[in-house]
Amino acid sequence: MTQANPPSPGRISSAAQSPLIPETADLPYQTMSEMFTYLAAEGAEQGGDPLKLDDVEIKRSYAICLVPRSGSTFLAHLLKETEQFGFPNEWLAVALAEDQARQTGSGDWDTLFRRIMARHASKNGVSGIELALAHLTWGRQATRRHDVLNPSWTYFYLRRRNIVRQAISMHVAHQSGVLHSFQMSDDARTVRDAVLYDTLALRNWIKFMQDEELKWEREFGRIGIEPIRLYYEDITARPERAVRLFSNALGLPETPVVKASPIERVGTSRTDEWEARYREEDADFLAGLVMHRPFVHTPVSMS
Repeated sequence: MTQANPPSPGRISSAAQSPLIPETADLPYQTMSEMFTYLAAEGAEQGGDPLKLDDVEIKRSYAICLVPRSGSTFLAHLLKETEQFGFPNEWLAVALAEDQARQTGSGDWDTLFRRIMARHASKNGVSGIELALAHLTWGRQATRRHDVLNPSWTYFYLRRRNIVRQAISMHVAHQSGVLHSFQMSDDARTVRDAVLYDTLALRNWIKFMQDEELKWEREFGRIGIEPIRLYYEDITARPERAVRLFSNALGLPETPVVKASPIERVGTSRTDEWEARYREEDADFLAGLVMHRPFVHTPVSMS
């Protein structure tokens, strides 16, 4: 058994979600505040509105609050393909935000947030964004405000029932760097297949996921938000139900046609074996986890 300790949660909570987001260690800045300072020093255009986004009317705004490896990329592309929900990507992750700030001429957090929502809205005026806990931290650093969420928005909260498989997904993704199906190549598959089982690493990832869940519950409670709760297992099993739920929650006149998401699940034939092995080896820890993890809703049978 190898001993591969996960990095500190602050480093990976956002970067683990998207292959478009390099680790901040590769960047000349570590926070959103530093990013704006860096762009200003570089002479990037800031303060204008090159894409004419300030006049775009957003009629319905929503956020998908996520825990890593919970299917947010699959869901975001599923919604994008309908052309009715905007494109709710992780636009406020540090490295993605730099490109967005450059193209929109944004020189501060609030302007960037507003213009991102306008830029990625659909024609019906609906726009959304994916939010990880790290994004809230960067927003607070950049604005020196604690409240960076708008309570009037519609909030969806995405997590996973099976936290063991979630940890396995995180472990394999972190060790291999292969996060999504569109990254898959023969070389990427070889790298993924070379990842070794590690009981300690899986336990550490489970602790990290549980901590993320607890932090989100505190965020919701502090600002008085009760999100619409979603689960990875339901979305991947019946994506049309997820689209119907978003349509109803956001007040669309009808549910749009559901198209296949271009993002597929990246699994391995080892997942079942690793899950069974971990549940046997760490049974006492998992028994205690049930008492401390935020409530997990059982699947509801619906048409």
